[in-house]
Amino acid sequence: MSRQKLSLAEQETIILWDNGTGTAEVYTHDARLTGKLRELSQRFPEAFVLKRSGPGRSVTYQIPKRCVGIRPPYSEERRQQQRQDAKEHGLPFLTKEERNAGY
Repeated sequence: MSRQKLSLAEQETIILWDNGTGTAEVYTHDARLTGKLRELSQRFPEAFVLKRSGPGRSVTYQIPKRCVGIRPPYSEERRQQQRQDAKEHGLPFLTKEERNAGY
């Protein structure tokens, strides 16, 4: 079997949302999203579960539905304010211990 490289259009991200469960599955080829999911699975192994590693560096993770969100775009003013808040107080999803450890 020859290894064919996928085009950018074929390197998609798919979120499977089952109304019968509290989890969603995220299938992706995106390197940035893959890295974020890997990091979250290391920090929260019971919540972010690697289900499959596939061809072309694709991965499928099972994640809590509450971690999937669709939001309106941020205004530039809000983005600047959040950058300033993060510089002063750290990232909002880190625990106090993680902020103190330098994460």
